[in-house]
Amino acid sequence: MDTVPDCGPKIFGPKILGMTLPRNGIDRNNVIAAFLMGALPAVGGSVISFMLYSFFVWGLMSLALKRFEFQMTRSDRALAWTFTAFAALIVLTALIGPNRSEIPHSIVWLLAFLSPWVVIPRLRASRGIDLLQPYIIGAAIGVTAAALLAFVQSSISGIRAEGGAGNAAVFSMMSLCLMGIGGLNIASPSKTREVLAISAVVGGIVALSISLTRGVGLMIFPILALLVIFAPARWRFVVMRPLSGLVVAVAAIALYNVQRLLDGRWNETLRELHRLLTGVQTTRGIGERLRLWRAGWDAFFDSPVWGHGIQNRMTSLIPELSKDGLPIRGFTHAHNGFLSFALDGGIITLAALAAVLCVPVFIAWRAPRDPSYRTRLFLALILFTAYVGCGMTQIMFKHDIMDAFFIFCALLIAASIPANPGLAHRMDSNPPSA
Repeated sequence: MDTVPDCGPKIFGPKILGMTLPRNGIDRNNVIAAFLMGALPAVGGSVISFMLYSFFVWGLMSLALKRFEFQMTRSDRALAWTFTAFAALIVLTALIGPNRSEIPHSIVWLLAFLSPWVVIPRLRASRGIDLLQPYIIGAAIGVTAAALLAFVQSSISGIRAEGGAGNAAVFSMMSLCLMGIGGLNIASPSKTREVLAISAVVGGIVALSISLTRGVGLMIFPILALLVIFAPARWRFVVMRPLSGLVVAVAAIALYNVQRLLDGRWNETLRELHRLLTGVQTTRGIGERLRLWRAGWDAFFDSPVWGHGIQNRMTSLIPELSKDGLPIRGFTHAHNGFLSFALDGGIITLAALAAVLCVPVFIAWRAPRDPSYRTRLFLALILFTAYVGCGMTQIMFKHDIMDAFFIFCALLIAASIPANPGLAHRMDSNPPSA
């Protein structure tokens, strides 16, 4: 049962990969939850969405039964209100647009953005326990497993890897995030975690390469730059170790075995660029994205302030897409996260989206300079960079895996910031009236 002892020292179990697993209920469950939410996004896919909603529902029940107290700091509330405002503005702009009967189906995913009010207090109930550590370790293990799964899938099927996400683009984005987060293990004095850091970076590159998602692949470079800035001396030392060379050699062999796929994707890219340069219109690849962006930009200017309503996101593009006489494909987003939400709610929703993306970095930067400050800040920067960069050409939110990953990572960042008794806001029985 999830209970928090009222007094006395915490009882800890054995150490696993440097993680101390508490023996008492809620502390142990929070450590396991953090580890699994780091390990499963690429290989488990929608499992993390199910887990986040489970935390949400169970947390509501636990608060009602007073198994832990409601506690949120000023930074916690800043994040929670930002997420809540984002959801509220999407609903509001949807009500302004036509086809209101489609609204419930289009906004159900926003419930996850209300979870901070419940999940942060649950995470904060584990006082004195570093939940960033199991999350970062889980990420390294998860992206290494993703690379192995990607290799097996491509070797058997001969097509681009989708991992457990069921979608190559989402799989690649999760692998990119986990690569960066897993690479933060480099700061640990543990030699095992140093190896995990190398394995995360190399495994992430392998998984991304086999997914053949070009827009996400380009984001490897800024993520690697953040990791080097995070701990340059440690990386110089670790990459010279023989075991690191072995990891790289295994990865090189894996990529060589799927070279036919990589060559095919490269040749396809060259053909697409040639069509663009010669003025040939196409409904595939790069040409289709440019077509969507042009149509989306025109549709945005038709209603720039409050948009068309999320229920009308893609139908608002039809008048523009039909002008060139090419087939209209059944996309659910405009292959640009910012443009997609601008279509939904205009400048209003676009501003809310920017706030959601920035708030984890803001609260991590403003946090007290505790021992986890630097790790927390770079975790937030990696999350921000990956979502903003990938969102330029891919989906950003309104996908269960993408939503759950960003939300839980942001909640963990918030909950890892030490509570200031002078700013903490406590209510023993009732959640806020958000």
